[in-house]
Amino acid sequence: MFFQNILKENKKILEKYGRIINIKRNDILHSPNEELRQVSIIIKGKLKVVKYTPDGYEQVLKYLNENESFGEGLIFSGENYPSYIVSEEDASVLEISREGVLKLFRENENFLVLYLNEISKKLLNLSNIVDILIIKSVKERIIKYLSLLYKQQKSETIYFKSKQKIANDIGSVREVVSRKISELEKEGIIKILDKNHIKIVDKSFFE
Repeated sequence: MFFQNILKENKKILEKYGRIINIKRNDILHSPNEELRQVSIIIKGKLKVVKYTPDGYEQVLKYLNENESFGEGLIFSGENYPSYIVSEEDASVLEISREGVLKLFRENENFLVLYLNEISKKLLNLSNIVDILIIKSVKERIIKYLSLLYKQQKSETIYFKSKQKIANDIGSVREVVSRKISELEKEGIIKILDKNHIKIVDKSFFE
């Protein structure tokens, strides 16, 4: 996690401005009714970012795993949480208040640089996702998504967290993503190695 080591060096600040929240599976940690006033870091467990339709259907926008953080970009905006933050499983979350983040900025320049770098990476990732979402064909979205991973990982063997995450990121559903990935394999474009890895066979589609 991007500022894990620096946090270990600032225990006094965390004791004053931080708190650890333990939540059970399916608990709501934050909702759109709350102002976002802290940066949250998942110490243990897994969370999900969700929206609910008028008929109560849950739409998962993103999964957040251990050592991931959220809230960096909106902590000084005065805005509420844009979505519900719900525990996918029992979890522990470290939350650092707005005042604590400002104190870390003042006392640790490395923290500030890494914090801004993390926001920049998330904005770039968001821009890439937008580029994918404007593509009409799900298969072409998957190719674009895998192409981004190929360029990031610089390897013909590409790791991805899950087909569900691909589906969430490209605005589709897992079943469709799984079917289209199988089609790409049949067409000789990729080779499925296991549930988390594929190998690029025809590089012309990804360069």
